[in-house]
Amino acid sequence: MTVRAALALGLDSADGLGRRVAGAARKLTLQPLAPYSAAAIRIGLGGLYLIHLLRESVRADRIWGPGSPFTPDLFDQTLKARGLDGAFSWWYSLLATDSVLVFWAWYGLAIVASALLMLGWRTRATAVVFWFLVVAFYLRGSMANSGWALLSLLFANYLLFVASGRHWSLDARRRARRAQAGGATSPKPVFRGAETEELRRRLVTVLHNAGMAMIALQVMVIYGSAAMYKIQGESWRNGTALYYSMMYDDFSTWPELSAWVAGHGTFAALMAYVTVFSQMLFPALVFNRRLKYCILVLMLGTHVGIGVLMALPMFSAVTIVGDLVFLPTTFWLAAARLVRTARAAPEKTPDAPAAPPREAVDAEAGSST
Repeated sequence: MTVRAALALGLDSADGLGRRVAGAARKLTLQPLAPYSAAAIRIGLGGLYLIHLLRESVRADRIWGPGSPFTPDLFDQTLKARGLDGAFSWWYSLLATDSVLVFWAWYGLAIVASALLMLGWRTRATAVVFWFLVVAFYLRGSMANSGWALLSLLFANYLLFVASGRHWSLDARRRARRAQAGGATSPKPVFRGAETEELRRRLVTVLHNAGMAMIALQVMVIYGSAAMYKIQGESWRNGTALYYSMMYDDFSTWPELSAWVAGHGTFAALMAYVTVFSQMLFPALVFNRRLKYCILVLMLGTHVGIGVLMALPMFSAVTIVGDLVFLPTTFWLAAARLVRTARAAPEKTPDAPAAPPREAVDAEAGSST
């Protein structure tokens, strides 16, 4: 190969790489990633937090309200010890009040915000209110928070940047009705000038894609760190971790079922190894087109098992919601078609039309000749 040919080959490769980079950059600024997954995450997170607030309403006063052992004075001292007594201390102390009326007003607003986020009403504004209240509840319940509370807080942060109201929302239904009434398919420009409006749309797309990427990264970090933590323990390496977990009364929903799992040592050891290896390999396999659904189904089974056997339903559910970020648009469209097909009533076979009278047939034949 001559020097000129090598240079030409190198220039062609550089041009090809440049075109691929430019195409990827254009896609990230013009094409929102997984918009249906974003809607599913919005519905899942809002619905789970709504269930959480309704379930804990009978003991909310003892957890976050004036009846909590974590009194407002003790809470303020904790904020100062953590260096959180700055400009946002009023926000962090939102629920640390001695007024029962004020507390239940905030609690009711949190329930409404969760329901509206799930339904997708004014999604952008509702997501901000929802995030504002989730942070307040998380800090107020810092002495009793769990993995569910932390994941809900993280996903609420990322949901601020995601355009999650474009599908399966009241906002989407309102836009569709407005388009049908006005005969237009494009939304009304927010800013004057085509260039300014195009810049706004691209910025919204970039923020959406960044938010979805952060959710995906968070899920992969959770699984990777969990696997790294597990392999450091002797019980996970020798396969007895699930046995001891099933025998622990604090994490036992149905003792008989837990005892059955613990009584089958080979099965428990196999599930322990499957759990570790699936979490360890998740970041690599979830982007493989052939193995994506296999690893997602495997993680779904893991979370269902945790929720059923270890009395951690909210943690399992919010982790499943995070896994939805990896499902492509084609999956959701196929699922929507399947649901429509299942809900459609079987069409009644129309009766065969009656044969026309002989006189009409003869008359038609005569006219045609």
